[in-house]
Amino acid sequence: MSGIRWLAVGAPLMCAVAACPATAQDISFDVPAGPLNAALISFATRANVSIDTSDLALRSIRVAGLRGRYSVRQGLRQLLRGTGYDFRIGRGNVVRLFRRPTRRIEQAQPRPATPKPTPLPAPPLPPPPPIIVTASKQDVRQADFPGTSRVVTFDESRSLYLGRSGSEALLREFPNLTSTNLGSGRNKIFIRGIADSSFNGQLQSTVSQYLGESRLTYSAPDPDLALYDIDRVEIVEGPQGTLYGAGSLGGVIRMVPRAPTLGEFSFSGTASLGVTGNRLANDSAVVANVPIGDRAALRMLGYRILRPGYIDDVQRNLSDINRTSVSGGRATFRMEFNERFSIYAGLVSQDTASEDGQYTDYPGSSELTRSSLAAQPFDNDYRLAFATLRADLGTANLVSNTSYNIHPIVTVFDASPPDTQVPIVFEEDVQVKLLTHETRISGSADLLSSWVSGVSLAFNINDTNRFLGPENARVMISNIQSETLDVALFGEATLPILRDISLTAGGRLSHFTRFDEFTVTSGDAPAEPSRPEIRFLPTVAISWKPLEGGIAYVRYQQGYRPGAQQLTGTGDQAKVTSFEPDAVSTAEIGMRFGTSGRSLLSGGLSYSYSKWSRVQADLVSSEGFPVVANVGSARIHYVAAHLAWNPAQDVSLGFASFYTTGELDRQTNVLEGEIEANLPNVADRGWRFSGRYEPWIGDTKITLDGSVEYIGTSFLGISAPFDIPQGNYIDTALGIHADFECWGLSLSIDNVLDSRANRFSLGNPFSVAEGNQRTPLRPRTVTIGIDARF
Repeated sequence: MSGIRWLAVGAPLMCAVAACPATAQDISFDVPAGPLNAALISFATRANVSIDTSDLALRSIRVAGLRGRYSVRQGLRQLLRGTGYDFRIGRGNVVRLFRRPTRRIEQAQPRPATPKPTPLPAPPLPPPPPIIVTASKQDVRQADFPGTSRVVTFDESRSLYLGRSGSEALLREFPNLTSTNLGSGRNKIFIRGIADSSFNGQLQSTVSQYLGESRLTYSAPDPDLALYDIDRVEIVEGPQGTLYGAGSLGGVIRMVPRAPTLGEFSFSGTASLGVTGNRLANDSAVVANVPIGDRAALRMLGYRILRPGYIDDVQRNLSDINRTSVSGGRATFRMEFNERFSIYAGLVSQDTASEDGQYTDYPGSSELTRSSLAAQPFDNDYRLAFATLRADLGTANLVSNTSYNIHPIVTVFDASPPDTQVPIVFEEDVQVKLLTHETRISGSADLLSSWVSGVSLAFNINDTNRFLGPENARVMISNIQSETLDVALFGEATLPILRDISLTAGGRLSHFTRFDEFTVTSGDAPAEPSRPEIRFLPTVAISWKPLEGGIAYVRYQQGYRPGAQQLTGTGDQAKVTSFEPDAVSTAEIGMRFGTSGRSLLSGGLSYSYSKWSRVQADLVSSEGFPVVANVGSARIHYVAAHLAWNPAQDVSLGFASFYTTGELDRQTNVLEGEIEANLPNVADRGWRFSGRYEPWIGDTKITLDGSVEYIGTSFLGISAPFDIPQGNYIDTALGIHADFECWGLSLSIDNVLDSRANRFSLGNPFSVAEGNQRTPLRPRTVTIGIDARF
């Protein structure tokens, strides 16, 4: 509560303190669109000048805002362009506004009467800047991108407001994303119906995740980084093997943080209190931008999130056992050596700790209870260091990034047999280390509208220790060490072949080497010698732009994951087996419209057919231990549509839906029993309605938003006894935010209907085969927050 009181009292005070003398140097402005009087207040706060905005006519004139670096005079000219107003700057940095005189036309005869001047009409807002798909690695406009991509931009206030939700916010913003629901920091995310398994294991992810230019994971679950101070998120549906290599079968998620701003000190923060059931939640975050001289700046973020538990354990007589805490930070240093050469370097850290699992085990009941003999905590600690060099070479741009992350993950499950009262636990300690590097050069040429070429390297070390036994006397049963080296050359280019038709083609040549070492209680388990793998992953697309802002395209892409070895069984029964590489080939046809200009209606429709051979899947044995297998080959049909309507400047409505089927057409002998048609954990259909209303009341911007989302039925696994249904639920959310220029208030309600529907049918692999486990939606949560920006 002390943080909230500080922000509530300190925000107006800091706004007043900010009114210090303006300087003549360039200033970074981020003035939102809206009424001219509100824009001028925001401008004055940034420029440290005094502007009289008492003229009531200023409220009726809307401007497009101002973003970029300007001097005070340049910024005012840009902001007032087309409004009919001009300015003079007097002593003490006082800005006086006045109307420009209208030019009089000389008349041969004097007019008998002077007509009453009419108010100047509000100038039309200029069209918004084009949306750039930076995940294309060529900065291609979304209007020109021959594939399925979605981009969501967050202003500073909204990133503070949504930051605490992490990946949950992405799942709501992008209906084409689906996820398991084991808990924060332990989920798998899927795109376009390409889902290998609901279980966590040693497999490489089907989705590549990036923070800026740095890859976040290789063989680990989603770290669920908080979204504080994130500028934009891009989703590019896959496979994206040509540009991103192995592990991008489903696509790529790229989160772009705000870069440090030169020559400007700024500070922002947020704090909130929430209620889940009868338990309190809270979160807080602060962001600071500190200039270092004229050519360098440091941007820092720190945060802490507490999500209360809502599951009771009747066996141990404990309440709200699944409490989760998240704490972390980010620091980025930027140095501009000159207009063409810059470096970015930074650190990312986040610790996620859950005290217990978030599942129930009473089938057919909405009670949030379960029965277990031992606690099942989870811990995910993420560390990332990165450095990025950017250079403008005149005719091309160079980007070189190196990153290194350390990712320890500790998972504990209750492995007690059904007929015992002595708790037996299974613990898995995983230490993932990932070194990545990529250097690429991109640009355009006389014959090519865009091109990119580069080299990349990924070196991943996965060290897994597994323990089993009584809680206080568990012993190590196995150790698995795996090292993977992935080196590649890649390139892609777009060639206009007719006025409205372009051809895009590219390829990636990858070389994989993997080394595995296994140790069990009875000694070393012999592993086969490593065998290098070489793969070429092509892509080709044809796009047609029949009208401004519209595009139709046909695209073919491939993705790939290398094979490996694994340890199965325990003790004297342990042995090393191999699983083969898998590959996805996808043909896609789609169209988009309204992607440029100020369109009232925009949207898109796409259909893709994927052939997935030798599907790798993380499974569990009948005893509950993890195992990997090639389960067969699959055919996936995926249809997605989205539509956005802006009937007024302050009203936006959106609709998105998908339909998918995934069938195993060639089953391997590792599966027994009847096979489900759908691949695991991907709903057969889903849709989402969303709306936003952003009126201005005086100088205050009000944002009302809400969404209704339906997720259809999916299955936990693809064969008995794991062919357990899940999903088939509706999720709802409402929010309101009032923005008072440099501070704001918010109220949000998640799971408005307080649904107890089963989102996921897994919490513990050692007892999931009984078919009783349910992971319900988090109960209705009401949150009140405050944010401030100085």
